[in-house]
Amino acid sequence: MSGFMPKIDIEIPHPVSAIITIAVALTAIVTVDHFTDFTASVGESSGGQAPQEIVRDAEGEGLRLRQQQAVLQKREEILRYQLQMLREERRLRGPGISSAIETDIDRSEQMLLDLIADQQEAEGKIMLTLKQIWDAQGRAITISRKAGHAELSLAWPVEPTLGISAGFNDVHYEEIFGMPHKAIDIPVDQGTEVLAAADGVVEDVSDNGYGFNAITIRHHGAATLYGHVESFLVEEGDTVRQGQPIALSGGRPGTPGAGHISTGPHVHLEVFVDGERVDPIVYLSKK
Repeated sequence: MSGFMPKIDIEIPHPVSAIITIAVALTAIVTVDHFTDFTASVGESSGGQAPQEIVRDAEGEGLRLRQQQAVLQKREEILRYQLQMLREERRLRGPGISSAIETDIDRSEQMLLDLIADQQEAEGKIMLTLKQIWDAQGRAITISRKAGHAELSLAWPVEPTLGISAGFNDVHYEEIFGMPHKAIDIPVDQGTEVLAAADGVVEDVSDNGYGFNAITIRHHGAATLYGHVESFLVEEGDTVRQGQPIALSGGRPGTPGAGHISTGPHVHLEVFVDGERVDPIVYLSKK
């Protein structure tokens, strides 16, 4: 075959438009190719998460960072508020206060005064408590997504004799602590039995010593989290019935389970439905 090539004339009626069209097409091909590579690399680095889940995780991380900054800015205010709550507890108990409780309160007061004087240590302990809270909530969110859908009715984990000290989305709480309160706080004496709000399975027991302790139970249609507990009466995997004791309450600063973001002795109750925190009052029996 000879190397002679016949001359071919091709007439392009609108050469500029054609060039633009070709350029757009090439850009689209390159963009799709790069997007495919990017998606593949993201999938590999994120354990196969869908892009929308990655975005949601990033948004959640940003929100947590903002909340952490807001809480740390209120560090001293939080500590002084807890100190005030301890002194109020001592006053309410009056001259009949037991020596054990008075010693407990004395120790807690000194701990708070030391933290007020040491900003670096205080910030470290508050940040650790935040992480423990968020870790427990993250597990509860996952657990609630496996709970299915069912009619939900909850019993009170403790008798609300003294009412509720902090409600769901409580404005006063957020003013003090710098973060939203997606729970209810039920004030009770330290060491009160905490009862399962409904039949279920104990899915998570978070024992952080003097940090934030919590239990999460999976029910039909939801999960419940009981926070600031002092000690545990159940283990992960246990099946529990409504009204069964699962823990002893805590919350007094400087005691096991309280962590460093607490309003005093109480039960902190969160309810999760399909991965979302909802107002427990909606599901609790009327008192």
